[in-house]
Amino acid sequence: MSSVDGRLLPGRWTAPFDGANPAELFKEYAAIGQSLGTDAWMFGKATTREAFPYKFMPKGDPIGKSGKVFISNRTSPRLFITIDPDADIFFTSDRLRGDNILVILGTNATTDYLSALAEKGISYIVVDDVRNLRKALTLVKQYFKVDTISLQGGGIIDGAMLAQALINEFSLVIYPGIDGLTTSPSIFEYLGHSDELPAEGQTLQLLSVEQRPHGIVWLRYKFHNLPIE
Repeated sequence: MSSVDGRLLPGRWTAPFDGANPAELFKEYAAIGQSLGTDAWMFGKATTREAFPYKFMPKGDPIGKSGKVFISNRTSPRLFITIDPDADIFFTSDRLRGDNILVILGTNATTDYLSALAEKGISYIVVDDVRNLRKALTLVKQYFKVDTISLQGGGIIDGAMLAQALINEFSLVIYPGIDGLTTSPSIFEYLGHSDELPAEGQTLQLLSVEQRPHGIVWLRYKFHNLPIE
């Protein structure tokens, strides 16, 4: 969900014209997300920090090797996935919004951090390079039987997925408000050089446009990957 100018910080958006409480619009967004019927939903680290703001202070040594997988008991219909390149999110619960948590980590994760996750019942996968999202998601599919993920930002993880051509469909819910500030984060925030084209070779086919309550508009696009010459 973004403002009409593609920004992602809801606290900065202008109020709905009809006087509705913004909470009602976010309920609509949540209902749309549920209707997609994915096996999991996913945040980048910065967005996950909004729910778990505390930092874990590791004392152990980095494990230094990939391939370690811990599968905790899964009782929720969907899985919540996040990537933690620094291996230092302090989780105060084994769930987010009622869904079991899976963390993707790099080999810099320490032994005590992995133990803390396991003790809380949080699943994890350790990969060589957390920037290799294709490899990470291949392991998520292999070990956790996840075929479809609703990627819900922020802009950095969205941009990384875009650059690696991992997006199949773009489901954009437009909130009827404006931010307007140049420095506010947007839907795609690829961290690259100015001459890079993270969306190169990808085109969008419009699938549907739907007007929802309170002035919300829901757009759906199919991603097509074309050969890059």
